[in-house]
Amino acid sequence: NPNDPAEAPSRQILSGLLANFSYQIAGNEAVRVPSLWVQQVSENADPPNNDTYQYQTADPNNLWTFWLYSGATKDARVLQEAAREEENFATVGIGQLIEAWCWMITADLFGDIPVQEAFQDDEITNPSYDNQEVAYDTLFAKLERARQNLNEGNDVPLGGEDLVYGGNIQKWLSLAWALEAKAHIHLTESGYGAGLDGSSSRQARAQAALSAVQNAFPNGNADNPAFTYPGGEDAENPWYQFTIQGVWVTTHQLSSNYISLLKGQEDPRLGIQARQVGMVDGSNSPPTAGADTVRVPFDPSTHFDLADDTYLGHVNGAGAAGDENVSSIGTYYSAPDAPLIWMNYAEVKFIEAEARAITGTGSAAQAYEDGIRASLDQLNVTSLAGVDQAFVNDFVSDRMAEYNNSSNKIREIIEEKYIANFIGLEPFNDWRRTGYPELTPVADSVAATEGGVIPRRFPYPESEYNNNSNEVPTALGQGVNALDAPVGWDPQSQ
Repeated sequence: NPNDPAEAPSRQILSGLLANFSYQIAGNEAVRVPSLWVQQVSENADPPNNDTYQYQTADPNNLWTFWLYSGATKDARVLQEAAREEENFATVGIGQLIEAWCWMITADLFGDIPVQEAFQDDEITNPSYDNQEVAYDTLFAKLERARQNLNEGNDVPLGGEDLVYGGNIQKWLSLAWALEAKAHIHLTESGYGAGLDGSSSRQARAQAALSAVQNAFPNGNADNPAFTYPGGEDAENPWYQFTIQGVWVTTHQLSSNYISLLKGQEDPRLGIQARQVGMVDGSNSPPTAGADTVRVPFDPSTHFDLADDTYLGHVNGAGAAGDENVSSIGTYYSAPDAPLIWMNYAEVKFIEAEARAITGTGSAAQAYEDGIRASLDQLNVTSLAGVDQAFVNDFVSDRMAEYNNSSNKIREIIEEKYIANFIGLEPFNDWRRTGYPELTPVADSVAATEGGVIPRRFPYPESEYNNNSNEVPTALGQGVNALDAPVGWDPQSQ
């Protein structure tokens, strides 16, 4: 059946894998729910809901079964098998990189997961769970092999089927190093020592992250992995579908805490990360004149005033206020054809800044400043926010003064990284491992989180309790009862 082939060439598998990873992982459940918990966005709907920590075993079923664990992770292995037979080793390397990233995301969200016995369908139908360190050991090994295979190249060069980098192998190599740096910085408080000559020290992890960032994103924002959604108004960017168009809901809007943060530090990213109030009206079709524009030009002299109602957030955990009364996610992220960025150069620089602050080597301050400027450049604030370069320079000077006067450099770094990684997964990871930014649980959270602690993990999905009940860990509890249990690298688990 030509419409249902049993096998496909690696170039076709690759395109499907990249599209699925972008839509279902980098832009779906794995980032949308944590973005509520770290209060960058809020669920503008009557509770209980995800914003009040009502997240049950059924909720991550699709993420685990179809998209991430049994989806992209398995598909990445299928890609590797097909590409290896064709001697397209660079494509094998991309598959290994995606697989490594999937191990990271799954372990970061769930903790212990099946790794060593995974995907052996003919032999093992009920795989045992490994601790999170095994998943990280596996991803480090995969990234090492990915770099080796990327350097081998392809028998048939990559081209348009590479929907992220257009066949540029050097950029994939750079991304592999960026992921390695990300993984090491995750483990700075973990006590995990594999791969570091037996050392589990915070310093050793930070030094390993520093070594990796030296090879990551040498061309700055030009190396950001981005999946572009073509088709103009007919494009399918997931943030547009989920929060603007109303394919699912339009209630995922800006948090009042986040709006207050940006206003408080007079951050020009406010006019880019948030739409003005009223630009989404809940009718499943944003106002025509405002779909990709703003009602009035962004004005720093007015819009940073806390009393100004041009940009307003919704209180996390509060009842519905009407979509038209709250700022929705900005068009840079949520236009139909907006590119979905998997990781950015700013994150690489903030990883470097944190690692230098831990090790005491080099200039953490310079890396911190570079990270702020990378974020401002990525969002093109002088054009999209309409501010001049003098305003940008003054803003950066203010942030540097705050950093230099602070007794807690890590807090300053993570709080700026939090803004640069708006609506990504990394703010949730950073908050769990550092405690920054400091967040207050929502007022009316579900009682099962012990009086309202902010969740620290996803619960294991219902499908695992149904199909792998003898292996899935049960000591944590199920559903909302498991949300406050720290994953392995979380310092609260130590």
